[in-house]
Amino acid sequence: MRKVTRKTLAVFLALAMVSGTFVCFAAELNQDAVNKHYGQFENYLLLGDSVASGYRDEVSDNDADFNEANNESTYYRVPGSYADVLANAIIADKSMTAYAGPGYRTIEMRYMLEDDFAATCEDEYLFWPSHLYVYEDQLAPDGSGEYLLPGAEYFRKDFQKSVAEADLITLGVGGNDWGAYLGWVVNKIFAEKNIADEYVEMLQEVMANSNLDLGSIEDIVEIAHLAGALPTLLEEIPAALEYGLGNFYKNWDIMIQDIYDLNPDVTLMVLGMSDNSLKGKYYDYNGVEGELVNGGAEEDPAKAQLMSTIVGFIMGVGNKPMIDGAETFGYTYVDTDGTTYVDSHPDAAGHVFIANKIIEALPDPEISTMFNDVAPGHKYYNDVEYVVTNGIMTGTSENTFSPDAYLTTGQLAAAFNAMVGTNDSTSGTDKVSVLKLAISFFTGGIKDGFSGLIKGFKLCVEVMSDNDFKTGATVTRGEAASYFRAFSE
Repeated sequence: MRKVTRKTLAVFLALAMVSGTFVCFAAELNQDAVNKHYGQFENYLLLGDSVASGYRDEVSDNDADFNEANNESTYYRVPGSYADVLANAIIADKSMTAYAGPGYRTIEMRYMLEDDFAATCEDEYLFWPSHLYVYEDQLAPDGSGEYLLPGAEYFRKDFQKSVAEADLITLGVGGNDWGAYLGWVVNKIFAEKNIADEYVEMLQEVMANSNLDLGSIEDIVEIAHLAGALPTLLEEIPAALEYGLGNFYKNWDIMIQDIYDLNPDVTLMVLGMSDNSLKGKYYDYNGVEGELVNGGAEEDPAKAQLMSTIVGFIMGVGNKPMIDGAETFGYTYVDTDGTTYVDSHPDAAGHVFIANKIIEALPDPEISTMFNDVAPGHKYYNDVEYVVTNGIMTGTSENTFSPDAYLTTGQLAAAFNAMVGTNDSTSGTDKVSVLKLAISFFTGGIKDGFSGLIKGFKLCVEVMSDNDFKTGATVTRGEAASYFRAFSE
């Protein structure tokens, strides 16, 4: 993704004023997870957009190498990017192949993966200028006479070969499909000559002879331009949103199938989108310094709540194909919520955070082959891996976990005893822990939507009734694993 222009930002801010709060964290890797997965993979391939490529919004005046990587991150291993951190942490020879680039959408992914699609794709924004050039002044070494641009045939061939040979792929793409794409459309509208320009020129001439502050004049001119372009925007934005989001939903499964067609046995880690530009310093967060500025949302809790609601909705819509695809195809979905950002791209600590999330979500070599009914990529795989590894739950047989079977009262009691390290929790002597468990079941259910909220509330009431463990066929073993994990962590 690339950050939008000031005009585009003004449009979005006019549509919704949003704000929020942040929790800063130490940029440290989970060494236990690193040790578990070190050397597990030899051939790591990075795919995705500018977040994946390591594009950074901040620029160091004294570091030429950093500036070059910052500006030219297409198909380049950017030091400090999450892919770089990941490769350095778990790949024995620290190697990786980078095929991520700013502006990438699912359309560009299909263009690179499918010969037929590349021959017929007529998308107006294919490899839009927000894709940074690679070596536009150099010819491909294969003698084709083609210049090395991101969509060049030379790169397409190597792109497909790299996918076919990888044993680990991380894929982070989606934000440009309907987020940045919408910004590209808005920018184009502003760039085209329209009646708004004439109105702005007239207003500038009139206001230049007034006694108003220059800043006020600029604001009025900007508002005038926005107002003049608003009718066109209102006509174009719905269609642009439908096209971008529609293609994202349509292309997602096709793109994933393309990857598995080239490499059926690859370990694929799909990174969910998080609230990047909505979480940037545009609403009072200074990602470079890692602190709130101008008071942030702490001065306006209602605004912060609005931000949380809007972000939750947007991320829910954006991540749905990724989450659903995990069950369909068996890849692992990685939730990146909590990443810190600079404008619309992760800061240095944010990249370490993402790398950590990937490493922690990698399939356990032992657990991944233990249960036939909870393979890597299953909705509850990471939760089952956690509870089994930590001795909280066991399988229902030597090779089944039965995630869809209802949790029995005895299984609930046994799991709870294992978590709190006591044998008499079920008798009501550990009331504080019982309350914590009930709350975790309730909040865990909320994450699964309205039906999950009802399940969580029902179990919360049943668990707290006379401090007795009664499940009432309310929660499945997979859901319980999720709740137990949340409770334990």
